[in-house]
Amino acid sequence: MVQDKRKEERETPREKKDFHLRVKLQINTDEPVLGPGVAELLELVEETGSMKEACGRMGMSYSKGWKITGRAEQELGYPLILRSHGGRTGGSCSVTQEGLSLIRRYRALEEKVKEYASGIFKDIFEEL
Repeated sequence: MVQDKRKEERETPREKKDFHLRVKLQINTDEPVLGPGVAELLELVEETGSMKEACGRMGMSYSKGWKITGRAEQELGYPLILRSHGGRTGGSCSVTQEGLSLIRRYRALEEKVKEYASGIFKDIFEEL
């Protein structure tokens, strides 16, 4: 009975699924410096002008946002975020020119790595 069921499962055509590759690119020293999370956070800081708003959109704590950007700044040796402190309207943040350049280069590298990896994936796993 069990053997008949297994044979039936092998002979029953399975629904064709769309397999794809997911690549996560991270640039490190001894510590993580830049990956998809830091890149997205910097993009959101630039878009919103606020670390708090950027962290909120990502579901990340405000302190973690400052921690990961601070670690990246320390490893890179230059600031990524310009901070403007308080006052009546509160503070604001923007990404430095070096930070914007870093994000552009990271996204370009990420795109090329994904394209290359997808091609290899299709060659090696064509039967999936």
